[in-house]
Amino acid sequence: MRVLVLRPADGAKRTAARLAELGHKPILAPLLEPAATGLPAPGGAFDAILATSAQAFSLAPAGALASLRKLPLACVGERTVRAATAAGFDAVLAQAPDAATLVQALAGGARRTRYLYLAGRDRKPALEADLRAAGAAVTPWEVYEARAVNALPEAAAQALASGSVDAGLHFSRRSAEVFCALCAAAGLMDHARAARHLAISRDAAAGLADLALHGVEVASAPDEASLLALL
Repeated sequence: MRVLVLRPADGAKRTAARLAELGHKPILAPLLEPAATGLPAPGGAFDAILATSAQAFSLAPAGALASLRKLPLACVGERTVRAATAAGFDAVLAQAPDAATLVQALAGGARRTRYLYLAGRDRKPALEADLRAAGAAVTPWEVYEARAVNALPEAAAQALASGSVDAGLHFSRRSAEVFCALCAAAGLMDHARAARHLAISRDAAAGLADLALHGVEVASAPDEASLLALL
């Protein structure tokens, strides 16, 4: 199958390699580009750091990070921990595969804990809200953002226009919304509707509303393996 991989470049390359192993032909179409916000670190005293993405450590100001290295970390994902380690952090308070599980791991000791959250500008509110409900203080520091590209990547546009796309993989609601907007701008909505669309979650699937599809296939669990199993 010829498959559009609609995620930022670093993740798209890993997904492309897995698709090739499965005998599919990936077409990389990153629609969001990570970028540093350049915002300074908030003032105040903190007990621990929260991070849900490796980009928090690669895009935060290095000088500001250096002053925080002695604080313990609460992270989502192994890649985030590896990025933190590469940035000089070595004390891991908690690690979990997703934000909900991380909150569960921290909830018992969260009361009166002051967290500095190395966050993305576009994010879901649940992590902060749930920790605050458990009695913690959470201060977000928006160190990175995902900027939408101005047009569909050429390879993706050509593949859609020629009718050679069998399926599209959608990893987030925002990237799905950007995909719809760019298809509309390029006059490719009908071509996009001709392909199967597979979403990693129901939230990601909701981003495809403008395509007015008869149905979007949703992975049984919000992870890449479950998404690829739909192919």
